[in-house]
Amino acid sequence: MLLSTHTANLEQLVDRIAERGFCIIDHFLDDTTTSALAHEAKSLKQTAAMNEAGIGREQLAINKSIRGDSICWLNEAGATEAQQSYLRQMEDLRLTLNRHLYLGLFGLESHLAIYPTGTFYKRHLDCFATPGSNKPQRKISCIVYLNHEWQDEDGGKLRLYLNETDEFNQEKSIDVSPLAGRAVVFLSDTFYHEVLPATKERLSLTGWFFTR
Repeated sequence: MLLSTHTANLEQLVDRIAERGFCIIDHFLDDTTTSALAHEAKSLKQTAAMNEAGIGREQLAINKSIRGDSICWLNEAGATEAQQSYLRQMEDLRLTLNRHLYLGLFGLESHLAIYPTGTFYKRHLDCFATPGSNKPQRKISCIVYLNHEWQDEDGGKLRLYLNETDEFNQEKSIDVSPLAGRAVVFLSDTFYHEVLPATKERLSLTGWFFTR
């Protein structure tokens, strides 16, 4: 289930997506890049460049009983060196997914996110199918974590629901620690997930590939 780019390539990641619809991969970004992105996120928060994240598709509403993070959308035209490294890796991933799975992915949107201590994001789906809609739809979600020296007891795990049940008809899920450089990639319209509270500030960078 867990891959490392030191021993596995993007083709193996795509195989996992084809088999199960999700994949967890360590060292998706190197330590230098994740450290730089973490520093940028904290600086953006200090300069009030991050905004409280909203919920909803058209008119966003702030509801901290559902999610408590602050975000800043990436602008490719003004991307920093670290952001460019991330974007290059994501472009490699997009091309590999299209080549092997014929997904027709054509665009990417990404944002940095900071979850203050104790905040969370309740169970949700990144994309609801809209029959007959001509709008681009999120197809692949990719969450990359930026938390160095993160310990298991710090919490803040991603809980990914697997659309399966056990012998007692209990819903199966996995909890993923937000370790620096780790990426979780999954089908946006298939996997419900949530962010559990952490005992310290939690940083991430999430991107979504679009399909028509």
